[in-house]
Amino acid sequence: MKKTFKNIFAATVLAATLATGCSKSDLVDLDPQFSLDALNNPSSIDQVEEVLTAAYSRFRSGSYYGDGSGSGFSLMPDMMSDNLLETNESLANYKSLTDWIYAEDDALVEGIWAAPYAVITNANIVLRDIDKFTTADNKTRANRIKGQALAIRAHAHFDLFRYFATSYDRNSTTALAVPYVTEFQVLPSVRPARLNNKDFYDRVIADLTAAVGLLGTVDATINPSAIKRPNIDLAGAKAIQARVYLYAGMYTEAIAAASDVITARPLVSSANFAGMYNEQTAGEIIWNVQFDAGQGGPGGGVFFSQNNRSAYAPAADIATMDGTSGLIQNNDIRYPAYFATVTGPNGPRLIVRKYRGKAALTDGNANFPVYRTGEMYLIRAEARARISPAQETAAMNDLNVLRTARIAGYTTETLTGAALLTAIANERRRELFGEGHRFFDLKRTTRTVIRAGGCGNPSISPAVCTLPSTAREWALPIPFDERAVNENIQQNPGY
Repeated sequence: MKKTFKNIFAATVLAATLATGCSKSDLVDLDPQFSLDALNNPSSIDQVEEVLTAAYSRFRSGSYYGDGSGSGFSLMPDMMSDNLLETNESLANYKSLTDWIYAEDDALVEGIWAAPYAVITNANIVLRDIDKFTTADNKTRANRIKGQALAIRAHAHFDLFRYFATSYDRNSTTALAVPYVTEFQVLPSVRPARLNNKDFYDRVIADLTAAVGLLGTVDATINPSAIKRPNIDLAGAKAIQARVYLYAGMYTEAIAAASDVITARPLVSSANFAGMYNEQTAGEIIWNVQFDAGQGGPGGGVFFSQNNRSAYAPAADIATMDGTSGLIQNNDIRYPAYFATVTGPNGPRLIVRKYRGKAALTDGNANFPVYRTGEMYLIRAEARARISPAQETAAMNDLNVLRTARIAGYTTETLTGAALLTAIANERRRELFGEGHRFFDLKRTTRTVIRAGGCGNPSISPAVCTLPSTAREWALPIPFDERAVNENIQQNPGY
């Protein structure tokens, strides 16, 4: 990965430049405070922790959770699916991805490839150096730093896997994942190959197992604020485990991990639900990417608050302006938290309001919830429904508990078999709307994207209504620049 590593390293140097305006007392300060380059490595545990801070800051990239290049891992999976449809207010900036016409020289695809590896670079510097500065006196502090770096590395690699792998089969020794990078290297000779799925999952799971072990014994509370949770603590690491185990079909482990997170971070009352999106209540956030003032947010590619432009709108089978049809209706606390009716150039229309701003502001500055309690209930429900023998009563109970917390006047149901799995899938679509799951959920369950309502704006997206389950576009192409300098990395089929 010669070129990628060189570019990532250069970006890491810039990201780790001295930021004298930062205050150590700021609990959510995500800016590094010393200059890092190949000749100026960390010289203390304090500086190693600053590199960890820089790793978190790189999640704000426009190609990761930020909105500068399409929110590759926040809203893009909804835009590429049947959740969000392009409107006539779109500038067509993301057409190649949302119309599934990407190629190996696509700049958006290259950004999605590079952004997680930039995060991984910082995590690997931490993991390279932390043991050098670990003593008997600071062991629990070192645990806190090292555990987070391991969790970050696993999470970022798994995000790459979701986009670029052709299959999510945990035990496949032929399906190709992505390179799992565990060392900070800038040498031209470093050209790692793609791992097979089995080896890839083994490494993700090993990193997460180690992270959980370390984060159980730390020197300080990782997220002291009740409302802001910008760092991965023990519950966060277990949430990552739960998601990975679900994709891997390791249902016993998924149930256990999700249960631990639910115990640590239970569902909240309806009064405290919406506030987690505008930083007013703790809500059910397990880990959020923090966007402070002036740092943007995740939602600008869908609804740009500053000029009232709605480039992508909720599909009609998700929600409507009158709130009386679709999966999310006006008797559901998610409806006012997720949507708003705003007047535009052609009259009122339903927009995505999740990321409009904090408190009463509408400047687009909002945090991104990477893991929430609602997802944990749905992971546990699906794992219970799919495990052999199936635990359908327990799965239905999880679904009923979540729906009761969300929908006024909800009457509990009893479902089994395929009907239960369909209900869980629909609830994932409701609960996790606009949070980067839908495209991957469809991919892992081998289904088809079917866009209702004319596919959004037909003048921009003509006839792009269906993506078959066998289409090559379920896996993004490995970028051309990557393959040009790394003969060991294999392209996905069809590109």
